[in-house]
Amino acid sequence: MSSGSCSGGNTSVIYLENDTGGYWNAHAQNVSVGMYDYVICCNSTSSLSFVCNEGVFLKLNATTNSHVQRGDYSGPGIVYGVDVCLTADPGYFNCTYVDDNCPANRECFASMGSSNSSANNNTDSHIGPCGEYRKKVCCRVIPGPSVTYENPTPGDNTRQTANSVTINVSVSTDSAVSADTCTLEWTEVGESTANETMEMIGSGSSVTCNMTQITVDATNYTFKVYVNDSVGTSNNESTRQFRENDEPDQVVLSSPSDGSHITNRTPYFTWNEPNDADGDILNYTINITCFGGCSDDNNMSNTTTTSFNHTKGISYFGDDNHYYNWSVRAWDGYEYGQWSGLWNFTLDTNVSIILLNDTVDFGENRIPGYTDNTTDNNPYPFSLRNVGNCMIDVNISSEDLLWDAVSQPSDYFNYSVDWLTGEEGAFNWSGSQTSSVNVPQVDQNVTFMDYMNYTPGNSSAEIDIYIEVPPGEPVGTKSSNIVFTGEYHG
Repeated sequence: MSSGSCSGGNTSVIYLENDTGGYWNAHAQNVSVGMYDYVICCNSTSSLSFVCNEGVFLKLNATTNSHVQRGDYSGPGIVYGVDVCLTADPGYFNCTYVDDNCPANRECFASMGSSNSSANNNTDSHIGPCGEYRKKVCCRVIPGPSVTYENPTPGDNTRQTANSVTINVSVSTDSAVSADTCTLEWTEVGESTANETMEMIGSGSSVTCNMTQITVDATNYTFKVYVNDSVGTSNNESTRQFRENDEPDQVVLSSPSDGSHITNRTPYFTWNEPNDADGDILNYTINITCFGGCSDDNNMSNTTTTSFNHTKGISYFGDDNHYYNWSVRAWDGYEYGQWSGLWNFTLDTNVSIILLNDTVDFGENRIPGYTDNTTDNNPYPFSLRNVGNCMIDVNISSEDLLWDAVSQPSDYFNYSVDWLTGEEGAFNWSGSQTSSVNVPQVDQNVTFMDYMNYTPGNSSAEIDIYIEVPPGEPVGTKSSNIVFTGEYHG
């Protein structure tokens, strides 16, 4: 109760005045007139106004010098025509009319009493402070509904991948009212906005609402949920936006080409960068699969570029009926694109050896009985290296006779194989000719080195030569061409 007018932050509700200028046992005056000396004032955390958008506080039979009637009065008798209202935002202004004391969750605004006993203090009443009459006008602001996004609702500024989303909210209202409707405001950016009624699960003051929407790749969407309660109060959750992801296009392979044969055991794979409508940075997964009972050589690797260098190396050859399939797919951080087409290639053996030292010179005009060998590196022995891509066996043959006085094979012309210093283990010692033995007859090919390695740094060997000039050998220059050949050791 205030004299004259309400102080700052308070809203005028109704004016009252009695015959002596006080506010007990008074008549009422609507705020639209506002001339009486006393006014009932109200404040709230909600914004209040006396505009009649919702709760009718009291009814008057005239705008001034009026008796009062409870705001929800519907008879018997005359129903007054001037509404005294309070509107809250947010929330809903609501009053009840009780005898004696207001409930704990309501404030007493005024009391009313009638000399007409049949009116039961509900109509044809004077108005006064709460302590004057038995009938109390008890009011409160009923808060508006609370609405909260729940899983699996898309988060704000997120990327979605399922081509459908479910908007799900929990709703709670004051116990005096119930949830009425949930409305989804849905916008496909660039298109018109649609408002659709959501499915409500439950009833009363605590419910959930949901709706599933189909979405299109590479499209932006916004949404908001509005809730109304049974007395018409509304509230809404914040606007959220998301984008339905567009998966990367299918990768197109480049090299090694489909059906190709290669000899590089560390092949370099390349492919074209696919389009991604979202402009995402792409990563890639390459799948290399070996066929023919060689699954231990399968490889699944990730890379950030449109190439992959298989530094681990591949191990199985087409000579042994093996081949490889390979494919690639792109990842944009949200979804994989389709696997590329499936290409295949075959690793072929590359049997290749070179001579590091291709000449052994024991000098000229050696007399019968002269002996020498290369085990002391004087002269240097033959040395060779496997520069291919596979394990090999090495054969020896001669194109012509070294001596005129004896045929081949003979004890006057021998050979053996040894590890080259620093490359011990370059071949299988136990399976190789590591002790001196006759050079074979002309045009006879003899395997003398077993399982020679191809790995750089451990792929070389030396072949020692032993000679003795046979009795009766004519004086002159002697020579023989020795041929070394390699073959795949499968």
